[in-house]
Amino acid sequence: MKKDRQTEWMDSSSAFMNIEMLLIGEVQALGELDIELIEEFPNIKINSKLEEDKRKKRRYILLSKLWVLGAYELIRFLNDVNKKRNFLKDESKTKFKEILTTFSKVRVPLAKFQKSGGDKTLYGGVADSFFDSNKGAGWRVYSHNKTGLGEEIFYRKDLGDLLLNLLKEMKKDIEKSVQN
Repeated sequence: MKKDRQTEWMDSSSAFMNIEMLLIGEVQALGELDIELIEEFPNIKINSKLEEDKRKKRRYILLSKLWVLGAYELIRFLNDVNKKRNFLKDESKTKFKEILTTFSKVRVPLAKFQKSGGDKTLYGGVADSFFDSNKGAGWRVYSHNKTGLGEEIFYRKDLGDLLLNLLKEMKKDIEKSVQN
């Protein structure tokens, strides 16, 4: 798995030579951390009372959170670059917006209690971290909606899959736009 996923991250990062050279290293670093978190998870003893295991769990949750924050910033930057250069096809733009929305839903409560822009008194939700024995680190995000308190669940691994698939799709669009 490591080699295939690592190859996918490396391959998708190469497309950014034509967009912004600095992105290549950022994409590769997020990919390396993604793989490290996937490989480290089986070694986490979820229900252990030992202090060393608790420390590993806290570190894992923190690294997972930092990965989400970094991935969100990458997606936000790519959105800004695409607005200027318009390298994404319509289908990819739709997918891109959906993924940006998904990452925003988990990123806002991980980083702050305010929604971006608008009324600064509103909070974007509260994120409660947890472990799933199959998927690893996750967050239950509680937020107010029209019907009351809502709950959504996000897993770091799923977010990694979403980002990697988006980058592979973007690579195709970038290559097509460079050829034209």
